[in-house]
Amino acid sequence: MSVTTRNSRNGNAGSAGREVLKLTSRIIRRTVAEHVPHPPAPVALLERIQDSEGAPLAQRLRTVPIQCSIDIAVPLALAYEEWMKFEFLPEGAHRVCEIERDGDILRGVVNGLRGEIAWAAEIRDERPEESFAWRSTAGSDCAGLLTFHQLSERLTRLELQLDVVPTGVEEAAELMLHVADRRAEADLRRFKARLETISPDEYPSSEDPEDGDQQADDKET
Repeated sequence: MSVTTRNSRNGNAGSAGREVLKLTSRIIRRTVAEHVPHPPAPVALLERIQDSEGAPLAQRLRTVPIQCSIDIAVPLALAYEEWMKFEFLPEGAHRVCEIERDGDILRGVVNGLRGEIAWAAEIRDERPEESFAWRSTAGSDCAGLLTFHQLSERLTRLELQLDVVPTGVEEAAELMLHVADRRAEADLRRFKARLETISPDEYPSSEDPEDGDQQADDKET
């Protein structure tokens, strides 16, 4: 089992992430001490930090791409059918639970450091057994695209792309430290583990009913 991850950020994410965590700690201590109800906006704070190349760190955090893929030993039709149950929907900086669909709208709950938050997304594109795209509208700021690729009769590759914008300092730190990447990988692994326990007897039939009737008639003759 392997998950392939690609990330377009440069190799200075580690030091930049440590700078974010140090700043976050100072913000929390100052907020508690001064009884400030809300700390300053995360992006405004991050604009004070520069990366090792002298560029404002916030510019690199406006949109963070996450890309990963996984091969699952099931037919493509089954992979798509199970995905559309929305039990696994990666959002990078968040894990979304209790997802329900209402037309082109998805609703669920995000469990994070800030507690339980209502989450919603709109379905941007849906092509059966080919691709599924969504964009969050509440609870997070993420655009996602999952594509399905048949490698063989019982082997399917899933390729995931997320464009994440951090909505808080904690999320910015997770993105810079690649925690969000690992969470997306873990979501795909959980999906793979779930699918590969399904018995082949339960796989969706790819046979056209008319073809089946024709074959039965041929046998009778």
